[in-house]
Amino acid sequence: MKKILYSVALCSSLTVLPTISHAALGDQILKQGMKNNDVQELQNKLKQKGYFNHTSTGYFGSLTKSSVLSFQRANNLAADGVVGPKTVQALEHSSASSHSTILKLGMKSNDVKEVQTLLKKKGYFKSTVTGYYGFITKDAVMAFQRAHNLTVDGIVGPNTYRALLGMQSTSAGSQTSVSTSTVLKLGMKGTAVQQLQQALKNKGYFTANATGYYGSITKNAVMAFQRANHLAVDGIAGPATLRALSSNQAVSASSQVAGVSSMSVANEVVSLAKKLIGSPYVWGGTSPSGFDCSGFLKYVYEKAGIGLPRTVASIYAAGTKVSSPSVGDIVFFETYQPGASHAGIYIGGGNFIHASSSRGVMISSLSNSYWSPRYLGSKSFF
Repeated sequence: MKKILYSVALCSSLTVLPTISHAALGDQILKQGMKNNDVQELQNKLKQKGYFNHTSTGYFGSLTKSSVLSFQRANNLAADGVVGPKTVQALEHSSASSHSTILKLGMKSNDVKEVQTLLKKKGYFKSTVTGYYGFITKDAVMAFQRAHNLTVDGIVGPNTYRALLGMQSTSAGSQTSVSTSTVLKLGMKGTAVQQLQQALKNKGYFTANATGYYGSITKNAVMAFQRANHLAVDGIAGPATLRALSSNQAVSASSQVAGVSSMSVANEVVSLAKKLIGSPYVWGGTSPSGFDCSGFLKYVYEKAGIGLPRTVASIYAAGTKVSSPSVGDIVFFETYQPGASHAGIYIGGGNFIHASSSRGVMISSLSNSYWSPRYLGSKSFF
């Protein structure tokens, strides 16, 4: 095996990371089972392009083969997992070349043109690709950096460039970058969960609101993504799942891989609510040991991955008005004071489930002689 050579960028002022020399490789190939320095440099090259997210060991195992296959498919090569001359040439010359370049305001080069093209594809750069790094390019770079939790300096250094190449997949207007060292699971809440939900939404697995709460709906969406991408299906968003989500090679939801629909969320809400029938009424209560009416709604919806305000009046103000309730919608009543003061979850058939002050969590009819004249309307949160 001949030594894999290093090369420099076209622009003399810009230094690039090692590239694999097609000429040096000749007709020789790298394939599964081999172990040498050439394989290690291959792994480094794939890692720089975002296809290999493991330690570069120099051993061409199944992980390396899988990365090579992904690269070959993305570059319209014969996908055989074997690194021959054509794959080497593509690794060297593909648009996803990996620079240690620093590009900044005032520069003009093919490297700048490439960055502008990448930014344009991701929705951050709206102007003509000229190769000149002006203020419009700097603003686009800063917007991209901001969305990817990078240092916002308007300079394209190694970290920004790697993110542009697809190691993170956030597009303009949808901040979805989640640290791949994070572990997210059922019951957690926060910005990282919200970013996970948005990433799942972008790929078609999650159609509910990104609330930042990791409920059963989020878990089901994660499991669907894991199943479609041949990952361990445990409903936990660990490093492997998060890396897959941030990859351009991840399988998106299709007609064969159903996402999480509003109807499934609504059914989940009703299912969760029915499990709480018989829970006692407690003024100010927010748990199964005791609920008031709004505490019950907030608890159930949050478990399904949807955040609600705390009081009935604020819930009424937040929802989307519907002419007639569908399963999972919230129905409102005017009881002890003007305006919405009581509410429940519509379960179909003219019935709703709610935390009654007299009997705790129970099912009642909208046509009931007490509730019918007090009915104000219904709101949807899906």
